[in-house]
Amino acid sequence: MFTTIRKHQRWLMLVIAILTVIAFAFLYNTTDLDRVGVNTVARIYGRTVMQVDVERALRNYQLSIALGQIDLVRSLAAGAKNENEAAENFIWNLMVLQHEAAALGVEPGRQAVVDRIKALPVFQTGGVFDPMKYSAFVQEQLAPRGFTERQLEMVIRDVLRLESVRSLTGVPAVLFKDQVEAIRTRLAPLDVSVIRFSPAAGVPAVEVSDEELKSAFEAGKETLRMPEKRSVRYVAFVLPEGSKDAKDRARIEALQKLSTETGDFVQALGDGTQSLEAASRARGFEMRLTPLFAKDGRTSGTLEGLDKEIVSAAAEAAFRLSAPGALEIVQLGQDGYAVVELAQIEAGRPLAFEEAAADLRAGLIETKRLQSAREAAEKALTAVRENLAGGQTLAEAAEKAGVVTEEIKGLSLLSENLTPAHRRIMAAALDSSVGTLGKFIPDTGGGFAVYVEKRGEPDAALLARNMPMIEEGVLAEKRMLLFAQWLVTARNASGLQVLRSAM
Repeated sequence: MFTTIRKHQRWLMLVIAILTVIAFAFLYNTTDLDRVGVNTVARIYGRTVMQVDVERALRNYQLSIALGQIDLVRSLAAGAKNENEAAENFIWNLMVLQHEAAALGVEPGRQAVVDRIKALPVFQTGGVFDPMKYSAFVQEQLAPRGFTERQLEMVIRDVLRLESVRSLTGVPAVLFKDQVEAIRTRLAPLDVSVIRFSPAAGVPAVEVSDEELKSAFEAGKETLRMPEKRSVRYVAFVLPEGSKDAKDRARIEALQKLSTETGDFVQALGDGTQSLEAASRARGFEMRLTPLFAKDGRTSGTLEGLDKEIVSAAAEAAFRLSAPGALEIVQLGQDGYAVVELAQIEAGRPLAFEEAAADLRAGLIETKRLQSAREAAEKALTAVRENLAGGQTLAEAAEKAGVVTEEIKGLSLLSENLTPAHRRIMAAALDSSVGTLGKFIPDTGGGFAVYVEKRGEPDAALLARNMPMIEEGVLAEKRMLLFAQWLVTARNASGLQVLRSAM
């Protein structure tokens, strides 16, 4: 046998070499595999996006929120209507931003990333970088979630990319003379009279017939559903009662111990050989099960104690998990962590008429009541306008129409103590001319209309102090709009093809 091998060794080695090349070509040529692979999510810039790429971008999204990088999240979430849509927009737009930053030659350097991390408020004490705070954040916030300092650096690098690209796309943003004058006019103090309307004023008793109820049910049948509900098993790692009031170093050490304990436990689960129940039992931890809850955290019963904290912290995370058995780590306020495992999914279903009737009736009554209140207010305002047109003063016109006015003098957006109610009045009056009565504005207290009595001159000192900041704010909004338009164009040019939802 060995004689035969020696005799034919040259062609035998050639065959082995060919087979080796074929095997390596098959194993490492991912193009065809990606096309048919179940982990393929999308294509962008001619390359395949795998589930692992999506998960990496999703971790950046979650960490950006934890770091307070709201500008990055808002700019890349691009007007999403809910959290899932925000996360998905962020994922694709982040890939566009990273690709285009490289193409534009504005990739941030290592030192710029380090300097920005040190400048983050979360890592500072008295305006100076605090290594202890940084270390505590890594141990308490990053490690339990499976993040490292590398993910932190990636997020800050994305923040710097955004700033660089936005500085390029926002170059055309300028304030013209008429826009500056419009800002100045809006900052002028106003003397106004406000006509307020009670939500019950002039509203007769409201009733809903059975026919109206059935008609509303039929019209909204597709949207009247019992929401999907989920429950989770969890193991909590929280500070003991005596340690919750600990300060500074003692608290940090206690949280670091919890962080390590949480990380060790998660690592034991990481190989997939143990369930949460088996791992908790083996280590002497208590595992608990929550009642079923909706995505907004509502349950059919009353939650108490730790269950309440878990549902509040883990509700949205639980609805991101794909199937029972999937795991996530959530933070329980400032007192610890929990490892949660999706336990049960109760599918949503259409509501029967009997189940929907009470809420439908209440909704119809409220709609009718608000409509009646609005009609009564509009009728009164029409009477006031007619009386004003007849030459009466506002006080005379209001009294004849049976409404009461309230005078407010010197309302200004520059006032430091402007209340939310006054801000709403200012917003309604900003574009109104002196001597005109504005339209009815619905409000939590019923509603109101504003009559502008006088428009004064803004305080010169206040204007000089605040104008640069206001102008910069307007310019920043213009730059954001220009960046948003650029992002839409860049994303369209990326050739993005989403093959299945990233969430």
